[in-house]
Amino acid sequence: MTSPLLILSGEDVNHLVQTALDPREVVQCMARTFELVSGSEIGVGVNSEHDRVQQPPRLTTLSSKHSTLYMPCRLPTSVTGGPSQSDEDGIHTAIKVVSVSRDGGDGGLPGTTLVLDERTGGVKAVVNSRGLTALRNAAGSVLATQLLGPTSPTHVTLFGAGLQIKQHARLLIQTYPSITHCTIINRSANTRFDTLLAELRTEFPKLSIEGIVSTSTPNPEIESAVRAADVICTATSSTQPLFDSAWLKSGAHVNLIGSYTPAMREADPGLIKRAGRRVVVDEAKACLVEAGEIVDAELLERDLVEIGVLVHGGEGGEREAERAKVKAAGDVTVFKSVGVGAQDVVIAALMVELAEKDGKIGTRVAYD
Repeated sequence: MTSPLLILSGEDVNHLVQTALDPREVVQCMARTFELVSGSEIGVGVNSEHDRVQQPPRLTTLSSKHSTLYMPCRLPTSVTGGPSQSDEDGIHTAIKVVSVSRDGGDGGLPGTTLVLDERTGGVKAVVNSRGLTALRNAAGSVLATQLLGPTSPTHVTLFGAGLQIKQHARLLIQTYPSITHCTIINRSANTRFDTLLAELRTEFPKLSIEGIVSTSTPNPEIESAVRAADVICTATSSTQPLFDSAWLKSGAHVNLIGSYTPAMREADPGLIKRAGRRVVVDEAKACLVEAGEIVDAELLERDLVEIGVLVHGGEGGEREAERAKVKAAGDVTVFKSVGVGAQDVVIAALMVELAEKDGKIGTRVAYD
């Protein structure tokens, strides 16, 4: 008998994130995902094609208002930690469809993920992934910060005001009790910016949360916020650097999340130079052709270290040696992400597992 189709709306997903999701678990899921992706590339634990992470190239269709991206992926093993009744239960195949507005849009990127049933090949669940893209990116940034950044940051500075920045702020603050100051910089004063600041101030009333509008150049407030930051996160569609890398203090860590085409860039070439031309990325091959900052700096694959390599090997050995090399290369560290399809599979599968465990969240539709 075919199981009913599970449909998780944006409201369902938000409820699960707020009530059932442990922030530490989503970061750990991303760590296992990145390790699996890099392991497939170097052949770790791979005996056949079915053992590899399968991530066909991203496809794009264009309309007058949107670029729509199609990102399929199959994971050969479970990384969510959920219970398995059979060998197939822990394996996930999915495709995410997301539309990027040509005028910027509000409220995140419209996205939907289809999760397939490994046994039947049919669709097991339809998940609204508008907020999940931001969550999985934030988890990747927190993981990179844990691996490379200061152990007890007190001041974080974030560029942007969308869901990406909201999730970055929340997850960083939840992960690091040492944080006392959070500065959010946006290119304009608008309702979305005001709402974000109000929500964060309500959720974290003991923190100093400041908002800066970057309408004027140069802006001494932005320079001050960058100089004070232990951790910086950028999640914008900018085609021009957002700050002068010379402002960064020694030991700062930067997460670049926004740019995903060669024409986009959020940092100047000086940032790559300060990192000793040694940059940690989610996937090297993708970043070499999609990340404007990497393209501008004319980095080669040998200059890039996949975050999965830093995770691989547990607490010692290869992981610690490679991390030490990255941190010794320059006086700041950089993580660049363009997004990995496996992350979408994992975060959607995790939501499905949480909904199935709850039993009441979501809508279930019987197949004919």
